[in-house]
Amino acid sequence: MGTAGARFMVAKQLAASGGLYIEEGSTRLACDPGPGAVVQYAKRKVDLARLDGILVSHRHLDHSSDVNVMIEGMTEGGFRPRGKLFCPADALDHDPVVLHYLRAFPREVVRLEPTTVYRLGDLEFTTTRRHPHGAETYGFRFGQRLGWVTDSDWYDAIVEDHQAEVMVLHTVLLDERPDLPHLSIPEAARIIAEARPRLAIITHFGMNVWRAHPWEVAEQMTQATGIQVKAARDGMSLEI
Repeated sequence: MGTAGARFMVAKQLAASGGLYIEEGSTRLACDPGPGAVVQYAKRKVDLARLDGILVSHRHLDHSSDVNVMIEGMTEGGFRPRGKLFCPADALDHDPVVLHYLRAFPREVVRLEPTTVYRLGDLEFTTTRRHPHGAETYGFRFGQRLGWVTDSDWYDAIVEDHQAEVMVLHTVLLDERPDLPHLSIPEAARIIAEARPRLAIITHFGMNVWRAHPWEVAEQMTQATGIQVKAARDGMSLEI
């Protein structure tokens, strides 16, 4: 639903910032609904009233700004309480991004914990260890098929926590920046080389990655790692 990462890409909407959307069997999950998510879902004819859950990796606005309108859409304005909201505790407790009046609309609000398995209909996912980032943040692994490396600085278990057949990696930075807790392209290449997925997809691009043309960056990563790497694009669809 969008590939923009970090404040300047999001503010300029050089790429959309609607997050990810996952279907498994009859289960539908919206992930990290950033600015414009509701527009991207409407554009792609995904009915919010058929969502079963919303998953927020962390409370930063580029991942959560549309969470409230998505909750209203999922529950038809609260008149049909249904679905689950999964999010870190600080999205609810500390300078919350989820409005209080909406919290009774989902059937359940789940506070994410590290290295914990969660179930939503036909979907099962496991949180990673807490990511080193500016807010309480988790990555996710959906069985052995999909590993989602959300915003994070490098940490020792990052490969182990996300290793899967297909991996989606947030690559905000073109080059390493010790002052910014985000992954760079060289760090993402290291994760890919060590994890050896069948396919790796880079997304959540910062401005410098965008200017370097993500599709060209992905091709260079493929040559360097020997693993197929693709650059995500807005509206990209993939069967795993």
